[in-house]
Amino acid sequence: MMPIKFLEVSIMALNYISIGQKIKTIRKRKGLSQLSLSELIDRSPTYVSYIECGIKSMSLEVLVLIANALNTSADELLMSNLENTIKVSNHELTAVFSDCSDYERRVLIDIKTAAKTSLRENRFYSRTHR
Repeated sequence: MMPIKFLEVSIMALNYISIGQKIKTIRKRKGLSQLSLSELIDRSPTYVSYIECGIKSMSLEVLVLIANALNTSADELLMSNLENTIKVSNHELTAVFSDCSDYERRVLIDIKTAAKTSLRENRFYSRTHR
């Protein structure tokens, strides 16, 4: 008889404070108050405040309601809790570039490239001078 192997499952606690901060940032960027967001998701403004402060956790249903109300993805709200954030980062970059002229895009790409080069060239200093 073959031994039964069970899948290893790692359980990670969600950082509700970072999720709440992300919700608050996006809500403010969209020009919404806690009251308007609460009306869009059919919850109380106090509940929205608790979520944004990380005091209360939310159900998956509420997460989806908030993402839809803010016209964003659940990935973006959960980004600090995800291990693979490349798609979310690409989405954020696309949002930044969406209203830029060709000139602004070129300058931003040059800045990003120079920053990346500098980070890699000076990586040594971040490890030794803390």
